[in-house]
Amino acid sequence: MRALHWTLLGLLVLATPAAGDDRRVRTLRGDVATSGVQRLDLRLAPGEIQVEPSTDGRLRVELDVFCSFESGDCEERAERLELRSSVEGNTLRVEVEGMPMVNVRGLNLRGQIFVPRQKPIDIDFPAGELTVQGVQGDLGVDAGAGEVTIRLREHDVRSVRLGVGIGEASLSVAGRSIEGSGWLGHKVRWGEGTGPARVSVNLGVGEVAVRLE
Repeated sequence: MRALHWTLLGLLVLATPAAGDDRRVRTLRGDVATSGVQRLDLRLAPGEIQVEPSTDGRLRVELDVFCSFESGDCEERAERLELRSSVEGNTLRVEVEGMPMVNVRGLNLRGQIFVPRQKPIDIDFPAGELTVQGVQGDLGVDAGAGEVTIRLREHDVRSVRLGVGIGEASLSVAGRSIEGSGWLGHKVRWGEGTGPARVSVNLGVGEVAVRLE
């Protein structure tokens, strides 16, 4: 494993709350070349995250760290967060260290991750709202709870497999709804695409929606 250098910004910001009673206290930023790697492994923290293509083939991370006004030690815990990356074989792994997966106590992340458009991506997302759009390679999402929304071009995708333990899963292809199965949980399977990419989403509790346009 070889570590990669990230440029990190961890400044305390005195700002108007971004939403509700939250305030932004830090920003984590990273920028790394992806030449020589064939796959991306994003191990994200709870929050509201958008994943979309970069314009130059690099991987960039821009995550704002928010604290609730009710949480007394949130800023102290926010300062311990670190954005790290490493290469294992042909896979580039990116993760936020120091963020609890449960019981975040007022600490959450909001922001964007820009990825090379055509590289396969695996995403581990504990909880919150995740949006992925515009990528063209294989996409695998393993999420614990919350909402997962994926928007891709139809001619880029070969198959879609969706599974939700408790909740709803929906797939729309060119405006046509693909029916799934299940009562408490929900599964959707579709394999009629002409593109190269395979999309797989497993969600514990919540809602997943995939739209191919």
